[in-house]
Amino acid sequence: MIKDTFFSLPRFMNLCRKEMVESWKSNVLRIVLLYGVMAVAMVCNGYFEYHGQKSSMDPTWPFLLATFVWVLWGFGCLSASFTMEKMKTKTGRISTLMTPVTSFEKFFFRWLICTVVFLVVFLITYKLADYTRVMVYSLAYPEKDFIAPVDLSHLVGKGKYYYTLCRTGWEFGALIAAYFFVQSLFILGSTIWSKNSFLKTFASVTVIVLGYFGVGVFMGKMLLKRGVYYSFVDDVAMSDETMWGLLIAICIFFTLFNWTLAYFRFKESEIINRM
Repeated sequence: MIKDTFFSLPRFMNLCRKEMVESWKSNVLRIVLLYGVMAVAMVCNGYFEYHGQKSSMDPTWPFLLATFVWVLWGFGCLSASFTMEKMKTKTGRISTLMTPVTSFEKFFFRWLICTVVFLVVFLITYKLADYTRVMVYSLAYPEKDFIAPVDLSHLVGKGKYYYTLCRTGWEFGALIAAYFFVQSLFILGSTIWSKNSFLKTFASVTVIVLGYFGVGVFMGKMLLKRGVYYSFVDDVAMSDETMWGLLIAICIFFTLFNWTLAYFRFKESEIINRM
């Protein structure tokens, strides 16, 4: 009989140990896949960038910084879609339901793996892939002394003489907040669809976005037809910082909302599957 009906740290640690031991093979394969995809992309890009290149800076850095964001978003959403992967099969559902821990502890463990742990693993594998590129081309082109690991501080910067991905910290904050929001949609989708969660969530989000975009375009044409424009008296201009801050706040709110909704959806599915 469970005494603490919400959360117990010793019980949660035992759950973590159990899940990690049972899933270590699949976790290692996914880590290797993540590393392999980035390493291959970086090495292939380096082949085209370094050939005949004479520069004072590493020419691959713009590609590497863009790769950081694209791989983070792609694999982050894919990782989120695996949140409730054990609910796909009857054996997995029985194992999950019969584990003597609370629903919150089960959900929190899966959330922790797919968000926080994934970020740590992503950063480690990204740097390993980058060091692989540096090692390969330092041996191939020993005369090129500008080959170096990418500096992630170049993700943000304004008025710099080198390439940066985001001009200000506000833009980078909005990018990360939007990432967590989109990832939270896939976590929610994994609690709704246990099978093919990534594809179904992606298709649903795409249809909803296109639908809202179509409605917005239609309403815009209706309101702005014949060159008639509407404005409000004493319009107040919004600064860039305010706009980005508002976007970050909205993303944080809906991210927390999706995580909460996903928890209650998982709790509800446990009750349904027990019946």
